[in-house]
Amino acid sequence: MKTKEQLKREINALRQNICWVHGDAILKGIAEPSYGIPSGYDSEAQKQFPFHGLFVDLGCLAVPSDQTKGQVINVCPTCKKEALIFLEAAENE
Repeated sequence: MKTKEQLKREINALRQNICWVHGDAILKGIAEPSYGIPSGYDSEAQKQFPFHGLFVDLGCLAVPSDQTKGQVINVCPTCKKEALIFLEAAENE
């Protein structure tokens, strides 16, 4: 569980439109939705790199058919790069 200080830091970063993990500016992007229960690696990537922008985890939510193409998301370039490295390494295990 996140501490009060961690939550404050995250909220302040979002207000400034920056990634709280890397300090990079957050950009808008479009990602494909991911349905169902995510794998352990996907969940870990989401925790470590919250603005990776590789996919949007919608879980088991029913989504209208006109909204299944791409979802507008926030992307940190460093989160994306490091998440790709993390997921490629996990795939090679």
